[in-house]
Amino acid sequence: MKMFKIPLIISTIIILVIATAGCSAEDQAKNYLSGSQQQNRPEDVTQSPSNEAPQEDAQPQKETQNSGQAQSQEKNNDSQSPDRKVDDELLDVAEVARLLPARPDYQWSYHGFAEYGHRMVLQNISKQDDAIAYHIKGEVDDMSGGEAKQDLSFSVTYTVKPGVLIQNKMGRAMMDTSFKDLELIRTPLRKGNSWLQETTNEDGTTVTLKTTITDVKEENGQKIYTVVYKDTQSEYYEKREIKEGVGVLSYEKLYMDPNGNFTIGYYIYYPGTGYRNKLDINAYLPKLNAQLRYFGLAEYGHVGVLKELSSTSDDAIYEFQGKYQDGSGIDDEFTVRYYIDYVKGTVTEKVISSTRFSPPEVNSKLHNLVILKTPFKQGTTWSHNTKINGKEYKVTAKIKEYDPATGRMKVTYTVKGIPGYFQNTYIEERIFERGRGMVGFSNLMPGDIPISETDAKDSKKLEEALINHMFGYSLNPEF
Repeated sequence: MKMFKIPLIISTIIILVIATAGCSAEDQAKNYLSGSQQQNRPEDVTQSPSNEAPQEDAQPQKETQNSGQAQSQEKNNDSQSPDRKVDDELLDVAEVARLLPARPDYQWSYHGFAEYGHRMVLQNISKQDDAIAYHIKGEVDDMSGGEAKQDLSFSVTYTVKPGVLIQNKMGRAMMDTSFKDLELIRTPLRKGNSWLQETTNEDGTTVTLKTTITDVKEENGQKIYTVVYKDTQSEYYEKREIKEGVGVLSYEKLYMDPNGNFTIGYYIYYPGTGYRNKLDINAYLPKLNAQLRYFGLAEYGHVGVLKELSSTSDDAIYEFQGKYQDGSGIDDEFTVRYYIDYVKGTVTEKVISSTRFSPPEVNSKLHNLVILKTPFKQGTTWSHNTKINGKEYKVTAKIKEYDPATGRMKVTYTVKGIPGYFQNTYIEERIFERGRGMVGFSNLMPGDIPISETDAKDSKKLEEALINHMFGYSLNPEF
């Protein structure tokens, strides 16, 4: 009897493991449609897309029509319950949705044939029944210097349905397919998967495309699928590379011309691709792992190095390890961390340690200060609670000046009700530049300001008096 019990126990354990894994996967798929789960994606980094020719020798699976009949017959057998069919469809939706960005405000930038280029931004994601729609707006680069009169705007909609990703485009300027309801990719997502799909072009002509996943590779934990679409009645073809978490990396098609056919297309430009908050904020990072030197009033100075501690598509942490070099002759050290929230578009400064001040400070009296917040434009304001001398106050920040051409930005931080400062108000200013980070810092020193009540009512005279009563320092222009 004991010999029979052991196999029985093992079989029971295996069944429980399989059932538990299935439930977990089904729950994850349902979250794609409910919107209750935020996807965490690896970094969007890849090498240049390949330029290989369409592959004829891939070993395709048995071809199916775009109705997915073969897949449906495989799944919808008599032994399959309606609930299981729904769960399978949710899993197919989840698998395909992983090919696109997880949230809105993602920006793509592309360069291509004959100096072609376009940019587009994911405006919003809508969910309905068993489908997810990604609504995108974009604009083609104007190479005419403003002389072109044609409309350069366009829109793209990616629709994820069970097991398939569908593209529709509106606008003539974008160098892309004219096919409507084009299936970009279909499950199973593996090399050799092939199917036939019927679509129509701009003039309404029906075209049958033999579509094949010709290659699958992995890069930094993200899969890249190469898909070829061949017209069954002509030499015409299209080819795309599609990457998990990014979408289309490259596009190529055969341009049909009486004088000779040739290929055109575009490929992704990574420095301009990603979530817009991340692109905007990271543009202000100075050179990492390189010495930065600041100097200021009264022989003040400090040097340090900024290092990256962690970075994802949602957040990042950078650490500045500095050392004072001033008239005191004491090489005190300090550590400051910058916590970036790309979803909220904020950069928060926190002094971790200081051998000179306790509690730790580095010139600024504001603790855990949000030093930057998107959108970067003149007039942007934000506020939050902070601590000064151990007491809690409200700080209000404002982008006072912003130059769109250079990105140079001045931000003021104001805290009212602080005893010991002029008009009981503490003021701090910082200047930021793209590629250099914070290039200027100044804060109001304690004490009264020698200005009459009449002059204090004059904004220009008051500002001049405040500047003359501030401590400050700047980044060495050589860095």
